[in-house]
Amino acid sequence: MPDNSHEPIDLAAHRERRARQQQQRAAEQATRDAASASASEPGPGEVPCIRCGEPIFGYVLRCPYCGVHFSGRAEDFAPREGMSRRTKALVVLVAVALLLAGLSDDIAALWWRMK
Repeated sequence: MPDNSHEPIDLAAHRERRARQQQQRAAEQATRDAASASASEPGPGEVPCIRCGEPIFGYVLRCPYCGVHFSGRAEDFAPREGMSRRTKALVVLVAVALLLAGLSDDIAALWWRMK
C-alpha cells in the first residue's frame, strides 16, 4: 500500500461518490416503501419489525430490512394485540372496587340487620 498521506484529497470526486451513494440509498428506500405499502399483514410465524414495520419471522435476531438487532427473538419485541394480563387484572380490580363502593350502603344495612 503506497503512502499517499501527503497527496491532496479530491473533494469533487468524493462529493460525487457521496451523492451517488445517497441517490442509491434513496432509490432503495423508495422501493422498500412502495413494497411495504403494498405488503399484506404478517403471515403465520411473522411479526412486524419494531423499527421499520416490515413482516419478519419471529425467530430472527436481526431485521433483514433495516438491520435492527434484537436481544432475543423478534417476537419478544413485537407489539402485542389486546390487553396484557396485568392490565386486565387492574381493570377487574377497579371494577370490583367501584362496585363495592357503590353497594357499601346496602352492604352496611344488610350487615346491621343480620346482627
